[in-house]
Amino acid sequence: MSTAENKALVRNLMEAWNSGDLNRMIQYWSPDMVHYSRGEVLDAGTVAGAMQMVMDAFPDLKMNVEHMVAEGDLVCSVMTLTGTHTGSFLGVPPSGKSVAIALQGMVRIADGKVIEHWGTADGLALLQQLGMIPEELLAATA
Repeated sequence: MSTAENKALVRNLMEAWNSGDLNRMIQYWSPDMVHYSRGEVLDAGTVAGAMQMVMDAFPDLKMNVEHMVAEGDLVCSVMTLTGTHTGSFLGVPPSGKSVAIALQGMVRIADGKVIEHWGTADGLALLQQLGMIPEELLAATA
């Protein structure tokens, strides 16, 4: 696939996320896709389960692409996620709070499917916005 086609695939995947359609998202993944995050390697089933948990807690969660670059089979994106905490999340009951966090991701695409994904979300900011981390503990982070 061309670089433009790879970027279009990633935009379609994000549109599926923004519409809350996990099954449509999974259609863009290779069955043996792997996800790398915080030193772990996760399979597609584990990633789908984690995404469902987030979608249940923040059903209006939206990805807004700030920057997207592609080279060869790699597409990198810098995004902002926004949503409202209306479902239980990590044992925390719904708060109704609006959140906005930074997310960076990179995917490798082969044969029209995502085969590898690297992702980093500002989970610390999410926990802080939900009132789970005091502001003073964030002073040493960037």
